[in-house]
Amino acid sequence: MRFIGFEGNQDTKNLLSSFVDRGRIPHAILIEGPQGSGRRTLAKIIAQAAVCSSGDEKPCGVCSHCRKALSGNHPDIILAGGDGSSRSFHIDAVRQLRESAYILPNEAEHKVFILAGAEGMTEQAQNALLKILEEPPKHLIFILTCESRSQLLPTIQSRTVCLTVGAVDVDLAVNAIMRILPETSPEEARQAAAVFGGIIGQAVNGISDGTFKQVVGLAPQIALAVAAPNEIDLLRLTGKIEKDKAACDGVLNTLSLIFRDALVLRSGYNSSISSSPDTAASISKLLTKGQLAALVEEVDRLKRARLSNMNQTLFVTLMCSRLREAAGR
Repeated sequence: MRFIGFEGNQDTKNLLSSFVDRGRIPHAILIEGPQGSGRRTLAKIIAQAAVCSSGDEKPCGVCSHCRKALSGNHPDIILAGGDGSSRSFHIDAVRQLRESAYILPNEAEHKVFILAGAEGMTEQAQNALLKILEEPPKHLIFILTCESRSQLLPTIQSRTVCLTVGAVDVDLAVNAIMRILPETSPEEARQAAAVFGGIIGQAVNGISDGTFKQVVGLAPQIALAVAAPNEIDLLRLTGKIEKDKAACDGVLNTLSLIFRDALVLRSGYNSSISSSPDTAASISKLLTKGQLAALVEEVDRLKRARLSNMNQTLFVTLMCSRLREAAGR
């Protein structure tokens, strides 16, 4: 199976290849991973492989089905989803899909429904979808995408094959970023890959919309504010990311690197992986080894907590409280 435009994630690629090579694509696939990790790209590649008429490697990219799929005009590949906000994927949309599910494909062997942002489905919509997942027609393939499978009902999870996508190797990320944004320097691409945790889509968007520069400037200030005697500066600084999820994620990734560098320095070594070695050096003098280790662990917990669909303002409040507590402040 070919994965043009989808980087890394070799285990997921190997599993998918085994399905496609045996002609046994599961009737329901759930792709989980953070925003910008290539969920939708992979969904479209699977859909293209499902309709491809080549007898060899799929998707071939040259048959009439592949060309239509690549142009977004294949009649047997249907893309549906909400507007990206919580619970914006309603039962009416699922009912419309169910009505057409039993109609045979127009041209290809399979009909593919891509349900992007499935975490936005209401509980009623998920239950409506469940009815067809339990007894799907042979020609139908569902591909759902979401940030985490935990955002969907257990009954939906149990009837899908879940594939996880995520961060890629730094060199792969740098090459992809520079291919998509040719004017980006290797150093900027490498820093962006680190700031956005190896998630190519986030790094590309961050460079393009200015989030990357915002994070690089803001994260060191927040790191110092965590260690400050009072929390006024921290509250003021985190207010700048209160309504910006992408910037908040970038700040968390950057804080992880800064606190890690500070811990290494505090332990008597000199190894820097963040783009703010001076900030790390300052913090290493303000906090104990135990406090720095606690901060590294707490940032990791906060990154995992992002998958709970918590309100952004509430999350930033929680973030300030937990970081201050870990720093002994």
